[in-house]
This record gives sequence, C-alpha cells and structure tokens, in this order.
Amino acid sequence: MGCFACQVQRVFAMSLDEASVELNEVKAALRWHSNDTPRYLSEPDPKSSFIRFTLHLDTISALFAVQIPISYKQHTKISTIYIHIHPRSILSLTHSIQQELPDAVKPIFDSASPSAICLDLKLSDPVAILIPTFISEPVTAARLRSGIILDSVHDLVQTTTTSLRIYMPNDALSPHQLQVVCDANTLRLFSNSDYGDHSRWFSDRGAKITTLLKPSPPSYNASTDAQENTPLYNESAIFAPPATSHKRKRSQDLVDKPDRVPSAAVIWDRLLELEAVVQHRPQSIISKDQSQHVQKLHDAIADLQTQLTQCENKVTDRDAVIAKLQTQLAQCEKKVEVLDTEIASLREAQDEANNEESVAMIDIHDSLRDFEQKLDFITRGKDDDEFKHTLKEDLLWCQTTHVSRVHIELSMLCQGHLVSIEQSTPAHDMCLVRDQLLALCHLSSAIKKAGGTGSTLGLRQ
Repeated sequence: MGCFACQVQRVFAMSLDEASVELNEVKAALRWHSNDTPRYLSEPDPKSSFIRFTLHLDTISALFAVQIPISYKQHTKISTIYIHIHPRSILSLTHSIQQELPDAVKPIFDSASPSAICLDLKLSDPVAILIPTFISEPVTAARLRSGIILDSVHDLVQTTTTSLRIYMPNDALSPHQLQVVCDANTLRLFSNSDYGDHSRWFSDRGAKITTLLKPSPPSYNASTDAQENTPLYNESAIFAPPATSHKRKRSQDLVDKPDRVPSAAVIWDRLLELEAVVQHRPQSIISKDQSQHVQKLHDAIADLQTQLTQCENKVTDRDAVIAKLQTQLAQCEKKVEVLDTEIASLREAQDEANNEESVAMIDIHDSLRDFEQKLDFITRGKDDDEFKHTLKEDLLWCQTTHVSRVHIELSMLCQGHLVSIEQSTPAHDMCLVRDQLLALCHLSSAIKKAGGTGSTLGLRQ
C-alpha cells in the first residue's frame, strides 16, 4: 500500500507539473470565526482599492498570500500589509461556489453575477503578518480605517485554530485548477515548502514578520468624560452612543457598511442604549450641561453679532470707497472729453500748418525755378544770339501790349469825358472842348507810334 501511495503521488505530481496554478492579485474578501461569531474583512484603506489574493502552486512549492492596502503612520507612501498562509499549516482545503453572498462581501464583486469562489482552509497554526522591513514596530495606522483593519487582522491571528474562508471572483480559477489545488493539499505535495526568505517582498525591499498589539479599550475616566461632555440631544449621538469601547467602534464599522442601511434590531438596540444613558444621568449633570450649552450658544450668538457688525462696517466703508471711485471716474471721463477736444483742435491746426507749409514749399520751388532761369540767362545769355533774339521779342510783345492797353483806356476816357461834357456844357463851349479832346486823341496815337518805334529801336540797340 505504501508503494502504491508513492506511485499515486508521483503520478499526480507529474500531472500537476503540467498544470501549475498561477493566480496573481485577484479581488478577495476574508471570513473567519471569533467566539463563534463570523467576522469579515472586505474593505481596505482607501476604500477605492481592493484586498488582493495571490496563489502560486507547482510540484515543489506553494504560496498563499493576502495583500491588504492600509496607511502606515510612519510611511504614508507604503500602504500594504500581507497575510501569509504557510502551506504546512493547511490541514484541509476545499472549494465551493457561493451563490448567496453575505452583505459584507456583496459590494466587492459584480452585482450582475453575485456569486464567488470560496476556498475554505483549516489551519493548524496562525497566519503570519508581514510588513516592510523599514516600518518600525509597533505598527501604527495613519487613519481610523487602517486601525480597524489592524484590529481585525490581530483578531484573525489570535484565533488558535482558524477556519478561514477566502472569497474571490467566480472566474478567477477554473474547476480543474481548483481541483488541482485541493488534491495537492490532500497529498501533501507542498508540505515541505518553505517561504522563510522574504527579501523579495514589497518590490525587493524586504519584509519581516510582526506581532500586532492588542487594541486597548478606553479608560473609565475617558469614558465618563465622554458621557459628561455629550449634550443631552446631540444629533450625532443618536446612532453612536457614548461610552462604547474603541474595539466596539471598529467592529461596528466593519459590520455597518456605509452603503447599507442598519437592520431594525441594531437600530432598536442603539436606541435602548441611548435611552438608558439619558435616564441614568443625574439631574444636576443634565441641568449643568444644559446651562453650559445655553451659555455656549449665547457666546456664539454674541460672536456672530460682533462679526455681523464688523461686516456691516466693512460694507459701509466699501460703499464709500465705491462712491469715491465713481466720482473720480466721472472726473476722469470729463478730462478725457476735454483732452479729446484739445487733440482735435491740435490736429486741425497741424493740418492747416501742413497746408501752409505745402504752399510755402510750392512758392519756394517756383522761386527756385525763376532763379535757375535767371542764372541760366546770366551764365549763357551774353554769347547766345538765339536767346537774345527771343528775349527781345518777348520784351517787345510786353511793351506793345502795355501801350495798346493805355491807348484803349485813353480813347474810352476821351469818349466818356466827351459825352459827359456834352451833357453838362453849353453849346458855345462845345467846339472848344471837342478840339481839345481831338488833340488828346492825336497825342495818344502819336505816343503809341513813338512807343512802338522807340521800343524797337531800343531793343535793336
């Protein structure tokens, strides 16, 4: 029989070598029992991430590890803690498909197919907790949610004989792979596996096994102070009564998920606890609390009134500043209008000055042209006969025109004077006047002839 068992084990090892299992960081949730009460761990910190399960299996080794994101107080960038399940501590391993999931596990998986694969492990030894080597002990959490996770993991470790269930998606492993894992554990193929070397954990930074501290409940004095300082009708205390232990608050946070409404029994129990707390408080404490609360309200109202007065004063000051700015704006607008008018006048004056400058430049150009002509005459007029002839003809034409104009004016003057004399002079003097005018006409003709001849002679000379 022993040889037959060895042969069966050898044959299965050969088949297992052909079908090794590699499952890397799939979504998962945990369930165990503490004092015959089921406990769940399904929400990490932050809640946007997931708890991850890793399973590696071959003929010589196996790895079962659960990765839980948390926030360390010392190193906020490192946010992972590992639960290492040693293969030699697994007494039994079975699998099943769970169709009806607990309320604590449902939000982790797809709502369209609310089913999950369950690996049920019976452990002979507690699980090991691994943290990075550079995290100092004792381990402390940075946030409340991480502290709740540490308390839950501590409770899991303290369970001497642990019955652990791992939930994972129903498509994470095939039925054949699940059967291979269960059969390998049954035949104890990896009973000698040893994962004592943790140097490659946490991205080759190394890991170490740690022992989590037991969460300490609040002292009696702290609990009493919390009761005395709680107002009588504090709305925040309706579903969270005072004098509850630190551990109870964290366990309730795991049970009461934010995306579910508490059951009627839980609400009723809390109401009874609150009623008991209120009824058992001494009347003196209640009156003292009420008077203190009223005094605080009066102080708050006085502070608000003071702040309101200050705000009103600030508003008044700002209104005055706004009115002053509006006046300055109106003055600036008037100044702008005056400046626009002055600019228009200056532009008009500039245009006129430009026009005058253009006229002056034209006159200067004409004068320069005349000077050039005169200079040309001076430089070449003495030796140029054609130029002299042209100049003489021009002068002759000018004198002839001038003499003709004088002759016409004298003729018109004589005729007009003769008519006026005939109208105003008696008949016996008309003969004498007519003779004088005729003499003037002959004189004008003689002047014309003499002028033309003299001019011609002068020019010829």
